[in-house]
Amino acid sequence: MAVITLTTDFGALYPASLKAAILNICADATIVDISHTIPQGDILSGAFALYNTAHLFKKETVHVAVVDPGVGTCRKALILEAGGQYFVGPNNGLMIPAAHRCGKMRVWEILVDKLFPEISSTFHGRDVFAPIGAYLATGKKPEDLGKQSDCYVCLWIEEVRIEDETIRGKVNYIDDFGNIVTSIPARPLSNIIEVGDILEIEGNALRFVDTYANANPEETIALIGSHGFLEIAVSMGNAAERLSISGHPEICFQRITSTYNGE
Repeated sequence: MAVITLTTDFGALYPASLKAAILNICADATIVDISHTIPQGDILSGAFALYNTAHLFKKETVHVAVVDPGVGTCRKALILEAGGQYFVGPNNGLMIPAAHRCGKMRVWEILVDKLFPEISSTFHGRDVFAPIGAYLATGKKPEDLGKQSDCYVCLWIEEVRIEDETIRGKVNYIDDFGNIVTSIPARPLSNIIEVGDILEIEGNALRFVDTYANANPEETIALIGSHGFLEIAVSMGNAAERLSISGHPEICFQRITSTYNGE
């Protein structure tokens, strides 16, 4: 049975149109919603959501991803194949981190004008990407739908700079709990910080812990989340609201001390 995932910034109404387009072509598809609540036009948040999820699916899964502020412009439409999975969406970097995580990547530019001579200029999710995803799920090959290409927009999920006791990155994603997921991967931190250390960000002290349950009520903490990146959280609270962080700003941690008095 074909599995097709959807990742969009479409909210409540418009995903149904994508599902209709898919089911009209591939009636037995299992459709999995990764997210439809990506902030509008927020390509990096969409890329992180897909990166955090796509590799968990089986081979031959098709991922349709549409966070597309450039819809109707000259931006290209792509099919990617990596690790036996397919990705369909706009050429704006949205799918690249997830595809790289799955394996070596191949790219095709969808022949939109040839395949879809009459489409909306504002809804390529329904008129292009969902049908292409469905065709792939029914067994069509990328070369039947596009021409191979080596031209695509890159986007990076991992970003970290370390100087002495200072760790810099950016905000990748803010989840529904208000947890702030940074671009700083766990790997380079192992020789710098350990559980119990105190970090400072914009005058706020954060204790580095190994799990949410080891935080005091309403304590602001730092930890490595299940996604493998440094994260800021508030126990039973909202870190993004407490620190007044939104979007994708640069973020800077300073290692202060390993002494913690529980206050």
